[in-house]
Amino acid sequence: MARFPANGPPRWGLAQGMHPGQLADSAAARGMMDDTGNIPGPHAPPRRGLRARVLGAVRGPGAAKVAGLTALRILAAIGTLLSVTVIVRVFPVEAAGQFFVFLAAAQFVAGAALGPLLTLAIRFGSVHKADGDREALGRLIVFGGGAIVSVTGLVLLAQPLVTQRAPLVPGEAWAFAAVAALSGAMFFLGGLARVNGKVIAAIVPENLLRPAGLALAAITLWLAGAAAFPALSAAYAVVLVAVCAVLAFMAPWRAARFAPAPLSAWRPYFKAYGPLLAYGLVSTALTTFHILILSYTASVEAVPAFKAAVQYAMLLTTGVIFANLIHGPQIAIAHARGDLPALQRLARSSSRLALGFYALAFAPLLTGPFLFELAFGEIGREAWGLALILCAGRFIDAWFGAATNIANLTGRTTLLALMQGAGILVLVAFGFALGGKLGGFGVAIASSLANGIWVAGIAVALQNDLKLKMGPG
Repeated sequence: MARFPANGPPRWGLAQGMHPGQLADSAAARGMMDDTGNIPGPHAPPRRGLRARVLGAVRGPGAAKVAGLTALRILAAIGTLLSVTVIVRVFPVEAAGQFFVFLAAAQFVAGAALGPLLTLAIRFGSVHKADGDREALGRLIVFGGGAIVSVTGLVLLAQPLVTQRAPLVPGEAWAFAAVAALSGAMFFLGGLARVNGKVIAAIVPENLLRPAGLALAAITLWLAGAAAFPALSAAYAVVLVAVCAVLAFMAPWRAARFAPAPLSAWRPYFKAYGPLLAYGLVSTALTTFHILILSYTASVEAVPAFKAAVQYAMLLTTGVIFANLIHGPQIAIAHARGDLPALQRLARSSSRLALGFYALAFAPLLTGPFLFELAFGEIGREAWGLALILCAGRFIDAWFGAATNIANLTGRTTLLALMQGAGILVLVAFGFALGGKLGGFGVAIASSLANGIWVAGIAVALQNDLKLKMGPG
């Protein structure tokens, strides 16, 4: 008979330098461990290590979903750039500039006030649907609809005040309110569609059908002889209606039950909406204020070249988006377990991935303005110069990779919003100071400075707080 130490039999596997995952495989192979199904009473499934989770995500069906989402994101960025190209080429400079200013203002209102509805839909809707709570899901839908109607009403009331002070938002109040409301509805319906399990299907109308529809509408209007701003803004509203109609079919309406509820039942939505509203305000301001500042300090004729450069610069952030999609779950798991080495590896990997995409997208700029002149015509050379400046600011994004994602996933959203708020102050101060002297180039410099300052700021804060070294090295 074998003799065991006083403290019991040896710990097979671990005594041989094996980690717990290998122990389970070895014991099962040798028949030295009972099947957990034979043990009476409740028992928890074995916990998988971080390495096993990462390998499972790469090898499993989730990898195909991530690849599909990334491909759609890239196509969306290219599609939006092509829609801008079509508008710049077929519409007069003044009409195109007016439309881009109109669109930036509408996107600011929708992104700041209604953009949080996307997060609310996913955060609460997923839980309500999983729990089978039909009344809670109905309340969430009513809350989102009420927010859209309320913001639309406020826009209609505030529109005359805005247009009287400065020509930032040309056009009729109803058209601006319609575009803002429909953009918010698109966010909310897209979130509800994802709650219903239609992740990739929801992204297609949001990010692909919308720019494709806008380009088609622009070409149709130009052929019909309606190459003016009012026709283009109305056509965009029609495109948004079509996109919202497609998304509405994917939302979990049948799983919802609409019934009266006490005020306490609505409190979680209002409580969550406040911080998201503040974050949406600063985030959207960073992506729209530069165009509004340029239209104020220079003219609407200077906007098309700047808009073309901005859309090209957006291509360079594809690597950051890709890194966030791949590493997001692993970052959350590593933070929850306090696994700093794993979090450091993920931060470094995301930076290298983002820099790789940045290099691919930046390379065409080095060939000179020829490609921009071919795409955008007379404004091509100016757009190329502006793109060089804007892409220099995007380099900071790529260098620090998933810094923004890590801040959000580790519960530092307030810090992130404060850093972005500092970026807005830099954008406004330098934008007005340089825009009046250098036009679009001055605003581009201000935008690059603002973007670099807040991204670098959050990276330094993470390094001090989490002891993470952000960057590829």
